[in-house]
Amino acid sequence: MDEYFTIFIGIYLPYITLVVFIVAVIYNFFKWIFLPRPIMWAIFPAKKSLANILFTIATRIFSLPGPRKFDKLIFTLAWMFHIGLIVSLTLHAKYIFIPHLPYEYEVGTIAGMLAAIGSVGFIIRRYVDKRADSYFADYFALILLIITLSLGQYIRMFRVVESTHLWTWVQGILTLNPIPPPVNTLFLIHIVFAQIYMIYLPFKTLIHPIAIFYGQKIILDQRHFKG
Repeated sequence: MDEYFTIFIGIYLPYITLVVFIVAVIYNFFKWIFLPRPIMWAIFPAKKSLANILFTIATRIFSLPGPRKFDKLIFTLAWMFHIGLIVSLTLHAKYIFIPHLPYEYEVGTIAGMLAAIGSVGFIIRRYVDKRADSYFADYFALILLIITLSLGQYIRMFRVVESTHLWTWVQGILTLNPIPPPVNTLFLIHIVFAQIYMIYLPFKTLIHPIAIFYGQKIILDQRHFKG
C-alpha cells in the first residue's frame, strides 16, 4: 500500500478519529442536558449512588432482562453480541499496557465469532421481522461492525501482525510519538473500518450505556440538590 496512505491511516487518522469522537460525545452531553424529558423520572428512577448506577448498567448489559423475558432469540443474539464485543474491545484495550496475554488469540477468536454471529443475526432478524421499521442507519452500523470483526478475526487467527509491533504503534499514538503502523493491507483496512465505526458510534444508539449513565447521573444530582 502507498507509503503516504499508510502514514495517514496509522498516524494522522487515529487523532482525527479521537477528536471527532470526543466532540460528538460532548455534543451528545449537551443534547441530553437540554432535551425535554417530561417523563424521565418514570422511566429512569435515580439510583442511590454512582456505583449503583454503574452496577445496574453492567448487570443489564450481561443479563439483558428485557429480551430475556420477551424474545429468547433476540436475547441469545444480544448476549453473544455484547459478550463478544466487550471481550474483543478489552483485548484491544490491553495494548495500552502490554503487547500480549496468555490465550489471547484463542479468547479473541471466540469473542470475535460471537460478536459477528450476533451482528449477522440482528441483520437477518431486522430484515425478516416487519413489526419494526428498519432504516439504512440500522443496517450500516451492523455491516460496518461485521466487516471490522471479520478482518480482525482473519488477522488474529493467522497472526498477520506481530503483537510487539502493534503494541509499539499503539504506545506511540498514546504518547504523541507516533510511529508507522504494521504494514499489512488487511490490517490497514481493518483499522480504517474500526475508526469509521468509532466515529459513527456517538451518532447511533450504540452509545446508549453512556446515555443511560448520564441520564441517571443528572437525576441523582438533581435529587441531591433538591434535598
